[in-house]
Amino acid sequence: MDVRPLHEGITMKAWNAAILGTAIIWAGVIIATGIVLAGTGYFGLLIPILGGGAAGNLIVVAGATGRRAGA
Repeated sequence: MDVRPLHEGITMKAWNAAILGTAIIWAGVIIATGIVLAGTGYFGLLIPILGGGAAGNLIVVAGATGRRAGA
């Protein structure tokens, strides 16, 4: 794994951990929402919103990783 220091002393390994951590948090939020709202009509409405938020967040974090690597 690449451990070259990035801008401000942050390593690529730390950024990869941030991406993985973000994915795990969003997966937990989506699963918890599914458990709480199971059997209601709200889950079907909320899952696309949560999925979009998760995808958008991962894109932003991954984009920041790419910018830092190029800095």
